[in-house]
Amino acid sequence: MEQIEKNSITWLNLANPKTNDLLFLKDKFRLSSSILSQLPIPIKRPKIEEYSDYLFLVLHFPVFNPETRQTVPTELDFVITHKAIITIYQDPIPMLENFFYECLHSETTQQDYFQRTGYLLFCILDKLIDSCLPMLDHIQENVDKIENKIFQGQEREMLSEIAIVKRDIIDFRKTIKPQRSVLEIIAQKSNRFFEHNLDFISQEVIGSNIRVWNTLENLKDMIEAIEETNNSLLSYKTNNIVKVLTLLSFISFPLSLIASIFAMNTALNYTLVRNVYAFWLILAGMGLVTILMFIYFKRKKWM
Repeated sequence: MEQIEKNSITWLNLANPKTNDLLFLKDKFRLSSSILSQLPIPIKRPKIEEYSDYLFLVLHFPVFNPETRQTVPTELDFVITHKAIITIYQDPIPMLENFFYECLHSETTQQDYFQRTGYLLFCILDKLIDSCLPMLDHIQENVDKIENKIFQGQEREMLSEIAIVKRDIIDFRKTIKPQRSVLEIIAQKSNRFFEHNLDFISQEVIGSNIRVWNTLENLKDMIEAIEETNNSLLSYKTNNIVKVLTLLSFISFPLSLIASIFAMNTALNYTLVRNVYAFWLILAGMGLVTILMFIYFKRKKWM
């Protein structure tokens, strides 16, 4: 448990809180048992609950796992009083931790952000939402790489890469989409709860969330278009291979037929076989048939 106090405002940060931490919160902030029971367990959907002296806010923010190459939603709980903000989370949230330590060790940063409790809250939210943009830039880079490699003839190799990027975008969308309504509700409640006007900063947070969502929509459209193009190119190449194999089979059929006929034990074949030039004549005939069929296929533009 770590805390910052400035201008009569407290920011208490609890990473993976223990039982004694929860008891401390209960005693100091008089939290209800229903809130305390929810803090240690995962909550799948964002929500906001209003009580007489505090707000309970649950949000989720995407965190990228480089080992699995997957974006996972990480829960962040807020308990907000008139003079304190408590952030509680089980899994690391790098952006939140970086901002907290920046405030902890910088007097200038504290002066900038610890003006009022509501202002600090929306600044934290804005930092967290803006932290999504570098991750989206990384997805954009992956989309561009996939597009370039597709047109370099690596369509089949890009199938798994496309699937990974699509999964990333889907996970991102599942995290971001439900939060918009909760952010709008907290913006509506903030002026009354904190008793001062926070419209400017609250609308900036909502605007940041909309920018992230619009970027996700663009990435979704791009990767779907690229996937469709990749599938078309793969289908075209597969059809070409099948066509070539079919034509080769068609060409080899008359050659096999000629060879089978001359392999038959008949008087005519016996006479031809005794001819010193028979082998070369048969070979020339088969070659001529192959050339004529090849010319025919080329004129028909089948090859």
